Amino acid sequence: MQILLIIAFILFYIYLILLMCVQESRKRKLNFFLALLICILLTPFFGHFVLRLFPLINPTGCNWCGNKYNEAEFCGLCGKNEAGEIRESFKAKKS
Repeated sequence: MQILLIIAFILFYIYLILLMCVQESRKRKLNFFLALLICILLTPFFGHFVLRLFPLINPTGCNWCGNKYNEAEFCGLCGKNEAGEIRESFKAKKS
């Protein structure tokens, strides 16, 4: 009985790893097999954070300054969001 529970837990664990790797490899510039290798070697918990370091396939970009690599809510260059609102703590660099 205990062996069946252990096998069921291992299969469920592998299933969750596969689902996470499929999801992250679709959104990011990352191969599925590389994602799977990272999750197996680092455990899924730490592997998830490593996978999040890879860039997105289609980042949202900034409509205001043309920063095509912006992935955050507020742009790092101009400090605006999609609605054009400036982040409160943003200070523009003087050139």
